[in-house]
Amino acid sequence: MIPLFSTPLTASGIVFSGPVYFGGFLLGTDGVNDPTITIYDGTDNTGLKIVPTNTYDASALGLNGAQEGSLVKCNSGIYVEITGSNVEIAVRYRPNMVNV
Repeated sequence: MIPLFSTPLTASGIVFSGPVYFGGFLLGTDGVNDPTITIYDGTDNTGLKIVPTNTYDASALGLNGAQEGSLVKCNSGIYVEITGSNVEIAVRYRPNMVNV
C-alpha cells in the first residue's frame, strides 16, 4: 500500500486517529515567518514526540520537511503542533497494516 499525504494543515491538529505508520512530512512557508513544528504519536501534544520540536527557516524558500526511509509505527495516531503563521504541512502516513 502506498503511503498517503494528509490534507495540508495550517494550524495544530490531528492527522490520523488510531494505529498508523508515519512516513515523513512536507512543510511550505511564506518565506518570512519561521514556524515551529512538533509531531506526536497521539491525538494531542501529550504523546511521544516522533519528530522533535524544530523551528524551520522560512527564508530558505521552497519546501522543507523530511521523508523517512522506513515507516515509523504510531500506536495512537499522528498529531501535529504548529506554532507560527502562514505555514502548511502535509504529513505522509499509512493506516495500520498487518505483517509490516
